[in-house]
Amino acid sequence: MTRPIVLMISDHHTSTFVYHAIRDLGVTHVIQEDGPIELRPQSLKQWMTHLYIRWATPLMKWTSQARIREVRERYPLQDSPIPPHHLIHVSSLNDDKTLMWLERLAPKLLVIHETGPIEPSRLNQWTCPIVTIRPSTAEGQLQAYWAIQSQPSFCEATLEQWTAQGWSILDRAVIYKGGTDNFATYPYLQLTTVLPMLRRYIQTMNRSLPDRRQIKVQA
Repeated sequence: MTRPIVLMISDHHTSTFVYHAIRDLGVTHVIQEDGPIELRPQSLKQWMTHLYIRWATPLMKWTSQARIREVRERYPLQDSPIPPHHLIHVSSLNDDKTLMWLERLAPKLLVIHETGPIEPSRLNQWTCPIVTIRPSTAEGQLQAYWAIQSQPSFCEATLEQWTAQGWSILDRAVIYKGGTDNFATYPYLQLTTVLPMLRRYIQTMNRSLPDRRQIKVQA
């Protein structure tokens, strides 16, 4: 028996891959906040790098189609749109409207992918397990690209769960990169590596998590 899962996203194209990868495990709704989320530069150097990524990625994607196809053959990433009847739109995941929907949907698991920062006070209000994939795509592109230019041939992605002490690592996976990988290929490398790990976590949870009606939540 599957458990109700709510996926929380922004307007990021890779989130459709996550939805289709886990929808058969119990995803009932997707809460999407308005607008795309990007890495916010904190310095002049980060700002210049951010502009370079935005300029270079479309060209790299055009020249990397063969590599992207090769990576996608590792895992059946589906990019068809999320069905409209599964989508709930909110201005921000920190809004009261989001909390209202979660109280109504009563999910057994929240999966967060490529969203803006969510306030810890909000995360603490949600009583079900909350997991996310890290790093974000923007952060991972930076890490992977500069690693390719230097010595390491791999970087890492993690599956993390929210706790009273903050985000805690549940599992981690190594992302191996080839010499032709770049900003455009990184999102595919990350998800083909991490999505099987996310599916294993949900499948384990489905076998072990007790029914919500049997859980007494302490205030």
